Amino acid sequence: MTATISVKVEGPVGLDEPEQLLEELGRETGLTWRLETAGQDGTLDGGLAAIMLEAVLGGAVGAGVQVAVQRAIENWRGRRLDPPPVTIIVVQPPQAPQPAQDPQPAPRTDGLATPEGS
Repeated sequence: MTATISVKVEGPVGLDEPEQLLEELGRETGLTWRLETAGQDGTLDGGLAAIMLEAVLGGAVGAGVQVAVQRAIENWRGRRLDPPPVTIIVVQPPQAPQPAQDPQPAPRTDGLATPEGS
């Protein structure tokens, strides 16, 4: 099973801060992250309105990765005087319904065998 984990940073960030967070997330999680920028402000400091970093999780690594992501974000935010809000979003695809199975008869516990075909 795969899932997608996203980190959304809202508010102005410096020119190299998205790359620093991207490196921090990669180091902490061991995953390959993709960076998207949105909402170019056109501010003099090069600030962006929002950045989105995404990675794909495989198997049952989700809980450990979420802890690593939180640690990376806390480290990154800790180096800033005015850290922007950060949201972590984990999206798991819907589970496919399992096919219904025919109920199996319960085994007898009285020592008598059930004749075939009855």
